[in-house]
Amino acid sequence: MKVSVFHLSIPFLTDPPSDWTEQWAVQLYVKVEEWGERGWGETLVAGSGIIGAYSSVITELIKPFLEGDTVSSPYELESLLEKIMFSAGNCGVVTGAISSVEMAIWGLRAKKMGVPLADLFGGRSRGSVKVYGSFPRFSRIEDVLRVTEAVRERGLNFIKLHQPPSTVLETIKAIREKYREMKVAVDLNSPFDLNGAKEFVNKVSRYEIEWVEEPLYPPNDYYALEKLTRASPVPIAAGENEYTLHGFRALLESGVSYLQPDIAKIGGVSKFLKVLELASSYHVKVAPHDRPDRSPVSLIYTLNLASARGEIEVVEYPITDFPTDLFPSVPVFKGGYVVPPENVEVREEAIAKYPYTSKVRILHFSDLEGKLIKSWYDNNP
Repeated sequence: MKVSVFHLSIPFLTDPPSDWTEQWAVQLYVKVEEWGERGWGETLVAGSGIIGAYSSVITELIKPFLEGDTVSSPYELESLLEKIMFSAGNCGVVTGAISSVEMAIWGLRAKKMGVPLADLFGGRSRGSVKVYGSFPRFSRIEDVLRVTEAVRERGLNFIKLHQPPSTVLETIKAIREKYREMKVAVDLNSPFDLNGAKEFVNKVSRYEIEWVEEPLYPPNDYYALEKLTRASPVPIAAGENEYTLHGFRALLESGVSYLQPDIAKIGGVSKFLKVLELASSYHVKVAPHDRPDRSPVSLIYTLNLASARGEIEVVEYPITDFPTDLFPSVPVFKGGYVVPPENVEVREEAIAKYPYTSKVRILHFSDLEGKLIKSWYDNNP
């Protein structure tokens, strides 16, 4: 088995331009080859674009381990690698690095068997998957309204905002005044303590939103989260920054209404399937997280899982188009629903068109907008 790692920068293009144009232009792909077939996977490079941290775990441990061993089962691989690296912390960089390789092995298995990915997950039980349009951060409310109109014309009736606390209430108010029928969720990216979160959910409840996502910092403060879910008049969602089954169980015990695992962060398909089973036992809806950039690799796996598994209610989806020179088969969108391709294909010869650009990529998450770190970043583009 041969493992190859690729660093890319696929430009994140929106009209109007978003505040996260550069921050989301970082991708890490893995290709696994055996007996003339290949599978592709993706790691979500989070944090500040520290791609080397993720890729070094792959090249220095996972790659030599796979190329020198006979592990072929993705279930076995995920469990074994977590055991090998548990003292490094099975979260974040470690599970993210595992994700792309494990994903690629599922893709390779489907190719070897000559079946669609969904068949490995039980077979498609629905022809298309419901999605919502996930917005990046925009500087002006006028820009958010402009994009809302554009996605509404495409057939989307459900969007999610990433506006900071300083403008999000005003933004939702403006959307409600113009697009009463539009479903709206809010991702806060963990800005508040418990009191601040309670104040926010009480204020935003008047706008009939679908959920408030990650209102608390730290996001894994399960004790505070339970207090918030008990008091909140709106549904609370969480999970994109969770990595262990223990952590997901704690989220479920806290009373969240939506669980949001990310297949490109938690360790790949095998862990994702375990999280689905766990959520099902608690009768909690799953709305998977997937960074809504222009890379469809991990998204295609998530959509195929959603087509086969009823626990998944809706999937996060980008408002931008995918580069078809790089991806010959992309999800087909129509009227708020998506039909995923049967497997992931990447034109390897086109990767050179998207060379990785090395730079510090700090997302100005909610409570970073007025801090010194933003000032530093603005002066060091």
